[in-house]
Amino acid sequence: MTLEIHLRMAAAAALATALLLTACSAPQTPAPPPRPVRAVQASATPGRLDTHSYAARIEARHETVLAFEVGGRVAARLTEVGDRVGAGAPLARLDDTDLRLRVQDLSARLAAARAEQADAAVALQRARELRPKGFVSQADFDRATYRDQAAAAQTDALVAQLDLARRQLAYATLKAPMAGVITARALEVGQVVAAGQAAFTLARTDELEAVFDLPEQQVADLPEGVSVTLWTQPGEPLTARVREVAPQAAGDSRTYRVRATLQPGGVQPALGMSATVAFAAPTAMLAVPAGAVIKRDDGQAAVWVVDGEQAARLRPVTLGPVQGDQVTIASGLDAGEWVVTAGVHDLRDGQRVTLP
Repeated sequence: MTLEIHLRMAAAAALATALLLTACSAPQTPAPPPRPVRAVQASATPGRLDTHSYAARIEARHETVLAFEVGGRVAARLTEVGDRVGAGAPLARLDDTDLRLRVQDLSARLAAARAEQADAAVALQRARELRPKGFVSQADFDRATYRDQAAAAQTDALVAQLDLARRQLAYATLKAPMAGVITARALEVGQVVAAGQAAFTLARTDELEAVFDLPEQQVADLPEGVSVTLWTQPGEPLTARVREVAPQAAGDSRTYRVRATLQPGGVQPALGMSATVAFAAPTAMLAVPAGAVIKRDDGQAAVWVVDGEQAARLRPVTLGPVQGDQVTIASGLDAGEWVVTAGVHDLRDGQRVTLP
């Protein structure tokens, strides 16, 4: 009985060993080969036109700070902030008493110098006539010549000084160099001012501009022409041409100051008016063929993207508007990525693929 049991156990062990060896030596199922697919690279395409609006202020293109060219005490102020003035209009006057006395003094000295010059010329002519006869020595003739030259030079110097004094007397009245509007005043009657000290700010009204600040991400999309709408005239937009974009962003806001010159025609705005500047800029979006987009079980749109290891990955995306046989991708996809366009319903996530 014991021998029979041992024989049965040995036979069972041999059978188990044989089965184990058979299982270990069974050939494994080979991995499926990479599946050929058709794919395209996602490319950028002009999207919809978005309107961008920014608050603006109407300013003059040309503003000039006016100042007296001579110093003195302000005797009269003839204009105020907001006044419209024409070219050559007097704006303020200095007390010109000292300047007038200077002109009178130089006029008298010039008259004396001209008399001295006339006497020296007569003396030189007499010496020139008597010199051949020997009545005038060479030294006396030379002195007469030098005296005539000195008198002429003195006359010329006084003429120049008198001309300068008269110009300074004219500078005692500050005049507008061009037509415009007074936008600032920095003097009072009785105040003593120095030459070059700011007195008024004059803004020309023949060229007005809309000035606004633009975020740095919109600078590249800024067109040459923009629309300007005054807050007081919302139904009458004006056209403006971008003249200048600041070469450097502001330190705190990181925005760029833009100046757009208003074109002739339409409502004539006043300086300092508030306005809105608007322009349309295209929004670049990625586009793929419509057949590349599928719907997941949860209803989310998705595309098959071929990653760097040549494997298909299902990527959820946000769709934009349809343009012909192309579908724009608002988000979820980067430019240049390979998107599968054929056989999208038979792929598995992570499946190896080959591109033609």
